[in-house]
Amino acid sequence: MWSVLLLQAAASGIVTGCVYALVALSLVIVYKSTDVVNFAGGELLMLGGYLGLLALVYFELSYPLMILAVIVAMYLVGALFERITLATVRGRRYARNPEADLVPMVVATIGLGYLLKGAVRVVPYTEEVRRLPPLVTGPPIFIGDVVLQRQDVAIMAATVVVMAALIVFFGFTATGKALRATSQNPRAAALIGIPVRSMRMIAWGLAAGLAGIAGILLSPKLLMTPDMGGVVMLAFAAAIIGGFSSLAGCVLGGVVLGVVQNLVGVLFSPSAMSVTPFFVIMLVLVLRPQGLFGELAFKKV
Repeated sequence: MWSVLLLQAAASGIVTGCVYALVALSLVIVYKSTDVVNFAGGELLMLGGYLGLLALVYFELSYPLMILAVIVAMYLVGALFERITLATVRGRRYARNPEADLVPMVVATIGLGYLLKGAVRVVPYTEEVRRLPPLVTGPPIFIGDVVLQRQDVAIMAATVVVMAALIVFFGFTATGKALRATSQNPRAAALIGIPVRSMRMIAWGLAAGLAGIAGILLSPKLLMTPDMGGVVMLAFAAAIIGGFSSLAGCVLGGVVLGVVQNLVGVLFSPSAMSVTPFFVIMLVLVLRPQGLFGELAFKKV
């Protein structure tokens, strides 16, 4: 009996961890490319979910078209925020001291989060609790004694596809290599002709698109409200556990966090699940401050 409960908890934790990983990937891409910690990641996830609902209900798009439309819309939101707001902040009086850019840019991301949350709240009916229809329907899948919903399988498959696409993008495309060069040394990248400003805009667009995908996948499982972006704190935990400089590491960190959370809920108490991420963060910071894969950075993802 206990073995079945633990296996089910571990399987559910992997699914939950995949959602954390998708949001963590968007945070890591921004951090690696611009050195900015994006505190609006949760609100971008929330916006992706609501844009998906709008596309399905109001515009009556099919699910594949809705996903494509949300990715494009979220890419534009992220790219325009970087070009209009962050580029303006970066270009002001802090040019002589690049590190002084970081505080106002972080504040700008916090402001973006409040802006997105406020903008969604003024739309009629968004204060009512809603839920997206699942991406995949049908009877549950049984793996031995473990039961998985088809939506859970879709979440895991999407995470694998996104991770593989990012590995190919950063490792084998000219734009991906240019982004890596920009993240490692922006000045040297500019000297060899890489358009650093455009690379930063692309990074923010990619990050917002990933957050939108996470919002679409999470909204059928989580009740949709303008405050659902609080899951970003768990994504931060996943990124810290895996290493804030590693794409592969934050995926593993998300899965580890999801599994540990669920096992703690089964073995001890469901109320202990809320403090588990912070305990795991402290443990990782004490034993390996750079995270499980922090040293890999972009060089091996």
